[in-house]
Amino acid sequence: MTGGSKSEQVYEQLRQDILNGSLSPGQSLSAIDVGARFSASRTPVRQAFLRLEGEGLVSLIDRQGARIAPISIKSVRDLFELRILLEAAAARIVAEAVARDAAARQQFEEVADALGAISEEAPSESRRDRFYELTETYDQAVIAHTRNAHLARSIAELRPHTERLRNIAHSRPARLDVSLAEHLSMCRAILAGDGPAAAAACTEHLTQTQKTILDAVVDPQEAAVAIDLITA
Repeated sequence: MTGGSKSEQVYEQLRQDILNGSLSPGQSLSAIDVGARFSASRTPVRQAFLRLEGEGLVSLIDRQGARIAPISIKSVRDLFELRILLEAAAARIVAEAVARDAAARQQFEEVADALGAISEEAPSESRRDRFYELTETYDQAVIAHTRNAHLARSIAELRPHTERLRNIAHSRPARLDVSLAEHLSMCRAILAGDGPAAAAACTEHLTQTQKTILDAVVDPQEAAVAIDLITA
């Protein structure tokens, strides 16, 4: 395996481990240990660390390794403040675009139909996983159809930080069903071509998601997953 492809392998696996919580916020990564795990030399490991640092997912520790970026209450608030500004604007633009773009309309109709079908199912891991896939499809559709390249890029750049919080956002079982209903509301407003309603539905969804995350920090015993945030 070439150095480039080995670096890609290390990067992709570490990135996935960070996003799904297998690697915890604040955890140290030894370059030696990572190299042994992937049978990789120092150079591809260092290249992977640099890419992750560029995404804000790790901070480098001299030449010894890296540390997983912590998640703080302030960082959660800052993230959602920015997401509300950007994604509400994008939802408004997309709602206006759908009226003129048949392909975009079809994509949101398919997501809405699938969400409606899932809403009738009993809770299960499969249902949860399919919901996550649909929310990713929805988010990517919004990014693709904003018709504003700078706005789309800004939203896309926040995606890794958003994904890190997903397990916490749905840490209370009832939240997933509420989030599902909120996504349906956003889809329906977009399909109705109602920009203000789409922006409002997006704002409500993100506001409630942030509240769930911060509530879980305050009362972690009520959460369905381990909460590991710092309060600074």
